[in-house]
Amino acid sequence: MNKRKTGTREWAEFSYNIGTGCSHGCRYCYARSIAKRDGKIKSDTEWTSEKLKTQFPATDKKKGWVMFPTTHDITPFYLVPAIETLTKLLANGNNVLIVSKPHLECIKALCETLAFWRGQILFRFTIGTSDEDTAKFWEPGAPSIKERLACLFWAYKEGFATSVSMEPMLGTVEETLELFDRMSFHVTDKIWIGKMNKVDSRVVKTDAIVKEKCDRIIAMQSDENILWLIDKLKDHPKVAWKDSIKEVMEKYGKG
Repeated sequence: MNKRKTGTREWAEFSYNIGTGCSHGCRYCYARSIAKRDGKIKSDTEWTSEKLKTQFPATDKKKGWVMFPTTHDITPFYLVPAIETLTKLLANGNNVLIVSKPHLECIKALCETLAFWRGQILFRFTIGTSDEDTAKFWEPGAPSIKERLACLFWAYKEGFATSVSMEPMLGTVEETLELFDRMSFHVTDKIWIGKMNKVDSRVVKTDAIVKEKCDRIIAMQSDENILWLIDKLKDHPKVAWKDSIKEVMEKYGKG
C-alpha cells in the first residue's frame, strides 16, 4: 500500500529554501517548531530574525515540481536573493510552486522579473480567513488579508497560474465557504483546504487568551463542521483537500 503524502509532499517533490527564520511570526508555524526542536533556534522569538543561508542547494533540473519556499516566506528581506534563486531554478527548466503569505511589493517584483517563465510558475497564496483581526492574531507579522487578496488579483491579472492555500482554516466553516467562493474567480488551479495541525504542540500557549483561541480553532474543526464543508464543496472543480481533511473523509466513508 502506498503511504499517503502529507504536508508539503502533497504539493511538490522538492523543496528549496534560502534562509532561516520568518518575520511573519505565525503562531502555528511548523518550521519554527522544528527549528526549535532541532536546536537551530533557542527561543520562539528568535525565529522572527531572518537570516540568509551561506550556501544554497543546487538549482539544476529536478524531476518534478519544486516548492519555494517551505520554511520561510518571501518577505522584503528575502526578495532579492529569492528572485536570483527563482531565476536560476526556472532558467534550468524547473516548474516552481511559489508559496507565500504575499507582500504586494514582492509579488509585483516577482511577476515583472519572472514573466519570461510564466508558464513554469504556479503561485499559491495562503489566505485562511477573511477577518483581519483573526489573521492578525494568528499571523501577526504577515500582510493583511486585503493585501494578500490584492496579490492574488495581481498575479491573475498578469497571466500567472494561481492557487490558494486555506490551510490552516482560521474561521468558521461558513466563513471558509464564503471566502472560497470570493477567491475562486481569480484562481486558475485549486484552493486547498486544511485544518490547523498539531495545535497543542506547535502553538505556544503564553496566556489564557491564546489557550481560548486554540480551543476555538479545535472546536471549529470538529468532524461535524468539516463534514458540512465537505458536503458544500464536494462537487466544486477548484477544491482540493489537504490530508487533515482526507482523514475525516475516510473516517466517514466520504472519500
